[in-house]
Amino acid sequence: MSSYAKTKKGLKTAKKGGKVSPDQALINDFLQLPKAKSKAKKSSKLGFSPFIAEENEKAYQLTAEFMKIANDNPDDPIKKVLERAKVESETKDTQLVQTALLSFITYHPAARKKNLRIPPAVQRSPGTSVPKKKKIQLAPGPVVSHEKAEEADDDIESYMNWYREDPNLSEHHEHWHIVYNNTGIPNPKNPLGDRVHKDRHGELFIYMHRQMLARYDVERLGLGLPLIKPLDDYRGPILEKYKPNENLVDRKDDYTTFGSRESNTKLRGSEIFSLEHMETSRKRVEEAIKAGQFYDGTKIDINLLGAIIESYQLKGVEKLIDYYGSLHGAGHVNLALCTDDPGVMYDTRVAARDPAFWRWHRHIDDLIDSWEEKQEPNNFSDQPPVKLQDVIFTFKNQLPISHGETEDIEAAAFGEQTFGGENFCKDVSNNKLVTNELQTRMKTRTWVHIEDSGSSEEIDYLFPREFYYFFRVENTSSSPFDGTFRVFLVPEELADSRRHWIELDKFKETIPANSKVVVCRDSDMSSVVRQPPQKTKDEMDDTSLPIDEEDSNNPNKTFCDCGWPYHLLIPRGRKGGMKFKLLVFISDWAQDEVPRISRCGSISYCGAEGPAEKYPDSKPMGYPLDRPFKNKSYKETFAGLNNAIIRDVSINWVDEAWEEVFDDC
Repeated sequence: MSSYAKTKKGLKTAKKGGKVSPDQALINDFLQLPKAKSKAKKSSKLGFSPFIAEENEKAYQLTAEFMKIANDNPDDPIKKVLERAKVESETKDTQLVQTALLSFITYHPAARKKNLRIPPAVQRSPGTSVPKKKKIQLAPGPVVSHEKAEEADDDIESYMNWYREDPNLSEHHEHWHIVYNNTGIPNPKNPLGDRVHKDRHGELFIYMHRQMLARYDVERLGLGLPLIKPLDDYRGPILEKYKPNENLVDRKDDYTTFGSRESNTKLRGSEIFSLEHMETSRKRVEEAIKAGQFYDGTKIDINLLGAIIESYQLKGVEKLIDYYGSLHGAGHVNLALCTDDPGVMYDTRVAARDPAFWRWHRHIDDLIDSWEEKQEPNNFSDQPPVKLQDVIFTFKNQLPISHGETEDIEAAAFGEQTFGGENFCKDVSNNKLVTNELQTRMKTRTWVHIEDSGSSEEIDYLFPREFYYFFRVENTSSSPFDGTFRVFLVPEELADSRRHWIELDKFKETIPANSKVVVCRDSDMSSVVRQPPQKTKDEMDDTSLPIDEEDSNNPNKTFCDCGWPYHLLIPRGRKGGMKFKLLVFISDWAQDEVPRISRCGSISYCGAEGPAEKYPDSKPMGYPLDRPFKNKSYKETFAGLNNAIIRDVSINWVDEAWEEVFDDC
């Protein structure tokens, strides 16, 4: 096993001595929020919004031009691109130009070769990262009983401010939409001629947002709040109000703030998308789902259904996209325009702050689910030759290992010695290092969001106690077996709802022939998490930079910055513990494998780095939870499978700090 700590070696933030290259410094400077009112022309009341196809297409075309400039100037590509970007910013919407530049940085080889990073949102535009100040103290347990939740004050949503207003959560959402732009990506080799469409974009649009919804619902459940209600009545009142922090500003300039929505506000439509457009679009989608095919006879599949609802400009189905409209984008735009001053819903960087974001996406996901529930349950009769015995948890800081470059190797050796060999079949529940309880706690960090005045804000954020998994597994065949380990978590109360199972990890492991082994896995390595994981306060608010950008052997070159924040890996749980079910399912890597060249941060949420590379798993996203449960029961679905195990675990939200094994600042 390679050490993950060794992989991370060489990454430092600027504050910790990281080397900021001249090109990175130019990028950082350009992406700072303008300090004066922008003179750029806005093409609509909203200005640029990625939820408006015409606006996004303009950003696409500018990205293509940036790529062409880089190709024509191989000796100094970044400087030349930024010179053009500055010129464009004088006449075009600043946000449009910045979006085009972010896409260029993400995909063009000139930027990737120099290991350029997109600076975190709190660094490049602190004003768009200001969290909403707490009005209600964090509660020590369920705040509203389920029976009385509907009668509670409409400000109960403020109990979730700590989650929705987390700037790293918003940054994940923004970055995902850069990586999976719904116009596609210019081919760096021929940017003005070829458009590349990322593999299974529509399916991942569904899956990534579904996972966000699941996590949000789990946090609500932990507080005793009602689960997300779909925003499916386009003409009814919206109960939830939303007033952003008064210091939260639009990234176009330092002065434009976002509009507030009062309780019981109604959608009123817009010149871009009328309410009739939204209703027609939904009706047509519902008719297609009922018929099992689109209006032209094209059979529905999950990728195409996601593309149509998002209005992803997938090549070859443009007529379908036009016919079914842009339901997802229309909801975002009209929710932003239901007040005179546009609200946060038009911008991917801040949209998730609004309670309506989650309600709108629950509605979108309900449409998808109505098709999925018409499918047959998965058939697991072809089981691989493995037998899962159990899953063991230990806290990282309690293991008798050093916490340096070799920590994962040492942890694996500890696991094999303690839980394997003669101990493979022994009950280890009484081992003092084994835990059935994961832990979380709330932390606070402070950062300055207005440099001139020194104004600062405190961010409350969740953090998990780091842990290792140890999987005891047997290969019952006479040949080595490569398995795909798939790990999911769900609150016990929602276990029969397959859409609420949270993906924690997915990875390959080789099991020798006729062997019983202990597979060790570090929580750092989660397939959903942005890699390398950001843990320290400094890492969460700054850019991780390599010491030597020209070092071709530097392993962190294989990462980009897309993925779920590490600090939100597991739900917060409850004070005293909240019961969860953990599912581990092993499938056959020989059937799952998709050759890939690179890893783009979170392989589950972001796929591979290259725009033309395949998503690194041939199975449906969310497998084995992608289809209805047998008789709507998770127990019946996985009963009797040797390659699956479900075990109990609790998550305890604690106050006391534990010893951490990373260098915080």
